[in-house]
Amino acid sequence: MRSSSPSVFISTLGAVSLLVLGACTPTPVAAPVADAPPAPAPAAVSAPAQAAPTVLLPAAKVRMEHLQVAMRDGARLDTDVYLPAAEGRFPTVLIRTPYARELSLRGNQYDAFLAAGYAIVQQHERGRFLSEGEMHMLGNAPEDGWDTLTWIAAQDWSDGGVAMSGCSSSAENQLKLSTLGHPALKAVIAYSSGVGIAEAGGHHEQGNFWRGGAWQMGWADYFYAQMAIHVPQLPAGLSDTERQRLMASFKLEQESAVSPADLQANRMHLPMSELGDVVGAPETDLPAYLARGPSHPAWADDRITTGETPTVPGLYAEALYDISSAAGTARFMETLATSPAGTQALMLINGQHCSYRQQVADGTVGDRPIGDMRFDYTARELAFLDHWLKGKADAPLPAQAVTVYMAGINRWVSFDAVPQAGTDTTKTFYLSSGGSANTLDGDGTLVTTAPDAAAVDTFTYDPADPVIAHGGQISGLGTDQEDGAYDQRGIEARDDVLVYTSDVLEADLPVFGFIHTDLFVSSDMPDTDFTVKLVDVAPDGTAWNITDTILRMRYREGMDRPVFMQPGETYAITPPPMLAGNVFLKGHRVRVEVSSSHFPAYARNLNTAGDPYTTTETAVATNRVHHGPAMLSRIDLPVVDLTNN
Repeated sequence: MRSSSPSVFISTLGAVSLLVLGACTPTPVAAPVADAPPAPAPAAVSAPAQAAPTVLLPAAKVRMEHLQVAMRDGARLDTDVYLPAAEGRFPTVLIRTPYARELSLRGNQYDAFLAAGYAIVQQHERGRFLSEGEMHMLGNAPEDGWDTLTWIAAQDWSDGGVAMSGCSSSAENQLKLSTLGHPALKAVIAYSSGVGIAEAGGHHEQGNFWRGGAWQMGWADYFYAQMAIHVPQLPAGLSDTERQRLMASFKLEQESAVSPADLQANRMHLPMSELGDVVGAPETDLPAYLARGPSHPAWADDRITTGETPTVPGLYAEALYDISSAAGTARFMETLATSPAGTQALMLINGQHCSYRQQVADGTVGDRPIGDMRFDYTARELAFLDHWLKGKADAPLPAQAVTVYMAGINRWVSFDAVPQAGTDTTKTFYLSSGGSANTLDGDGTLVTTAPDAAAVDTFTYDPADPVIAHGGQISGLGTDQEDGAYDQRGIEARDDVLVYTSDVLEADLPVFGFIHTDLFVSSDMPDTDFTVKLVDVAPDGTAWNITDTILRMRYREGMDRPVFMQPGETYAITPPPMLAGNVFLKGHRVRVEVSSSHFPAYARNLNTAGDPYTTTETAVATNRVHHGPAMLSRIDLPVVDLTNN
């Protein structure tokens, strides 16, 4: 609880504030704990006393806000420090963020950490808001994170141990740094951290920008509407004291000039690389990222790639209706395989990006009822921190490495690992039809024995009339785009969507883990996309989207070696694995949709051999899916036993 003793607020709102309920002053930095140059001590600035504003983290006894912490290249990063109501040195929880008010979004969590005896440090990434330097997505995250850990460990209020915490970019800041072995970093709590992953397992997404070689176009909303918020930088050459005083003139929360309506009105614009200019967005990294493509060594500069794994205990979480879930879970499994028992744990929710603390008793994911997915994350996190930072051996750790909320039965279950179709218990469905699987009214079926007759399903894909996504894992570029599960029957009415549906299930089919799809396809164009969507069909016909994937055909042999198709030739393809946690209940049916667009979740393939992001040329493709005894187009579902779970 907050102390009732008199307080003195020495600050103006937004300048460095030193709220003293006990005694504290910033202290000189001691010798560094690692090989990076030490950061100079920040200065405290006095200002006329005034009434205190609304206070974040009321459990803090001492708060030092807008300290100027210098990195190895001299850039000063805006840093806030909150100390608990106790004496001595404290283990620290560090949040590095590009966002304005991380603590206001998750204040109750961090207030509980303070009350439990942890110092809290929040720092804005370089170039964001009033931190110096040039802004890039995760720019300098390993170096700046290292220097900040060194600075924290040298303070007289620090016991030398640090854990990092955060969701989304604040989680992604942690991953590369956690592989480098800084002696102060003892643990990480990283939720929805996929942008911090270049490659993992069969996922070559380069920070969730690409799936199967196709740009996940919802990122345009993030870059042009969120990361494009402009905050004027303070003049160069100011002292720490001058910078801290001038901060009172700025407010952190600023609105973007680009609206969802702007993006929706222009999302079909060609070339795609000009979208930012068309909507009037400030300059961002996105054009350079599109120019890199899905295979470039620079993707691994600030992101974990294959062969790099965290070296500290980790508490992770992913949301199945979030683009980070598949790559994040694959990266977790790589870490789990090389880590001591009990050091790594993962939670998976059937929810959206960073929605872990937003659940209600009678919740939904999109339109689908999902039950009560609430969980005491703070208690789990505090036990984890107590174990690894305070050495409390009796602080409980998760009994099993993986905990998932299974849709359908709507409850939590736990496993030792995430299953992989083909290596664990697998249920295989084969695509079959009489050659007319187009639309929900077609003759496409999913069968459990390999079909003995060959058939071909044909559809026309026109980039000028793409399938508009309804739900899924990435929203953006329009008011009609929302993450989550929605009825897909409107999409399934289109002639350019192939629909394959199983018989009614006679027993529950619990599916959890990585899902694999094999398709045999052909096209009359040099390039096109093939999309796959897994759907749970309720007895009343409602078709809930569970997960989806895509493969851009020029990348079928690898993201680093584009090869174009030849007309009339049939290709065996395996799109990137999908991830799901869903019980297809007795009386339901399993459905698979195949098409060539899922827009604007994925950028359109223009069906030419040109660069799809810089050209305006388009072509209409006639695409085919083949199936039969010699071409077993199939989907493999990992099935789990819930008998004792």
